Amino acid sequence: MTDANNAIKPSRRSFLRTAALGATAATSLFYIGKSHAQQRGRVIMLGYDGMEPSIVDEMLAQGDLPNLQRLRDMGGYSRLQSTIPPQSPVAWNSYATCKNPGGHNIFDFIRRDPAGQNGPLPLVGTGKLNPYKLTPDGSLIEAADCVNYRKGTPFWSVADQQGMKGKVLNIPFAFPPDPLENGIMISALGVPDLRGTTSTYFSLSDSFTPEALKEDLGGGQRISLRFDGMDEALLPIPGPRDNRYPFSSPQAYVKSPLRFQVNRKDRRGTVTADTVSIELEEGQWSPWLELHFKMTPEVDILGMTRFYPMEIGDCVRIYMSCVQYHPDAPYTTLSSPASYSAELKGRFGLYKTIGWAYDTHAVRQNDLEEDAFLKDFDTTMSFRDQLTLDELKRGDFDFLLSAWTATDRAGHMFWRYRDEKHPYYSADAPEHWKTALEYTYKRADAQAGAVLKELRDEDTLFVFSDHGFGSWRQGFNLNTWLRDEGYLAVKDPALADRGFLMGVDWSKTKAYSVGLSSLYLNVKGRETGGIVERADAEALIAELQDKLAEVKDPQTGAKIFSKLYPHTVYTGETAAQAPDISLGYAPYYQSGRQTSRGGVGEAVMEPVMDKWSGEHASTDYMNCPGILFSNKPLAAETPHIQDLGVTALAQLGVDIPADYDGETIV
Repeated sequence: MTDANNAIKPSRRSFLRTAALGATAATSLFYIGKSHAQQRGRVIMLGYDGMEPSIVDEMLAQGDLPNLQRLRDMGGYSRLQSTIPPQSPVAWNSYATCKNPGGHNIFDFIRRDPAGQNGPLPLVGTGKLNPYKLTPDGSLIEAADCVNYRKGTPFWSVADQQGMKGKVLNIPFAFPPDPLENGIMISALGVPDLRGTTSTYFSLSDSFTPEALKEDLGGGQRISLRFDGMDEALLPIPGPRDNRYPFSSPQAYVKSPLRFQVNRKDRRGTVTADTVSIELEEGQWSPWLELHFKMTPEVDILGMTRFYPMEIGDCVRIYMSCVQYHPDAPYTTLSSPASYSAELKGRFGLYKTIGWAYDTHAVRQNDLEEDAFLKDFDTTMSFRDQLTLDELKRGDFDFLLSAWTATDRAGHMFWRYRDEKHPYYSADAPEHWKTALEYTYKRADAQAGAVLKELRDEDTLFVFSDHGFGSWRQGFNLNTWLRDEGYLAVKDPALADRGFLMGVDWSKTKAYSVGLSSLYLNVKGRETGGIVERADAEALIAELQDKLAEVKDPQTGAKIFSKLYPHTVYTGETAAQAPDISLGYAPYYQSGRQTSRGGVGEAVMEPVMDKWSGEHASTDYMNCPGILFSNKPLAAETPHIQDLGVTALAQLGVDIPADYDGETIV
């Protein structure tokens, strides 16, 4: 397993620890220095989620990325090894903690509780939102808060504890924000909406069919608009959870009333919340509208949303974004210090706070047009560009870290236009849809150019991505394969088809899958209803590895998997929480949607007939590296994402924790 060990890169940095460090161990973690930036130069990192090296290479060769080409010529350009698996929450947490997933506890977008009441239970893999706790009469017991499942100390906190001034902007899955004594931090990807979901949009119309209203959207909700004779409609919008009521209750979510009025002839309208109204115009994004959710007289929660009317005429169709945290009074803390989110609103106006900043769900369901989606791309990227440059020009920092996710979302949504063999390929799409991915890369290049203009000679600049990307043509439903091979038993096929590990006969099940890249054994004493003896587990893992390695696509004869990684590739304090096998798919294949949500369907293979046509989440990490540009020569042949933070600390001249896996690369 040499390649796996290279991915993990266990710590080999004890030789960097000096006798002086040992002698001053009690104080070195809290060493306060001054004028570090003047002494050693600043560290600046720009992270772009999912930039694919092969596309970057093409664009460099064509001269389309002149600033990144300049950066390469100044120092270096390399592939950047990602994690097993190369999923964003896994890779970005390895970036943060400089550890392999066994050290930081994030292995997949989805994890499971093996000891659920009726069997293993799927859970969100990165953290959870705890809503307000109230007594039955409405008295406040405890305010809402969020929990991050990440373990380990991020390198920016290490630097902060040693007196460094940092600016940490929009780093994915760094939520809640880490408390910084000497710097500022604003969270992004990982921040939920007010309902506690990744992002639940609303599609509003007066023309929905009963079938459309019943459709399971997976990330959205369709609601009928009922206009009166004056073309006015009242609509209560659900917001935060009220835990005094069960989920089945109409009062489970606090509601805020909206009033819509439309002028079908002029294709315009208004929407009013409380006494504040904003204008609606067909084909245009609206301003932000603030909403109040009055849970009790004591608890009044502030949120905000935007609208995109796709049609105001004979039919009314309006997209409404998820209800987001308000930066002036966020549902839970968005920034460090807590006042920083409001400060940004004062500088820039209202801005997106939702972590899933681009509504891919609505586009996939045709509840938001691609052109509206791309307009929003520009607005959101521009805000992050502006924020980064503003903080850079303000100075007074030792390190600045900033990240963008548009490059990843464009890959997911527009990859099918790059792949003529994709089942959902379309040759007659508008040209700007076909080149949407390249457009985001050019935006990244322009931002790198703007930062280069502000760079000092002694500064260190990295531009990187956490993983690569590729076409997703076929989904492989692993649970269905496990059923057909006798490893998983189903007692209720209809229930099992719905997912969430329901309908499984655990008394006859040896292995199961939930999440994008995770396979688990049903281990006795670990899983509820487990039947696999611990003494037999390793042999069963090897058996499954061998069998899955030989599975082929019945249409092409190509192998589905490139590599199957056992849990032993992970090291660290949380390695015991790892999947028993992490899947490494060959190009064009990923886990099917049913398996990802813990379902057992009929078909093992399913063509991807979906706008979400590019993927990376369960690709073999060896086939899915990111990119790394540096203004200084790179000393490592195969730099890893967990090396970047260690290198930053070394460049800043601060002590590096002994339990970090990463190594210096410049």
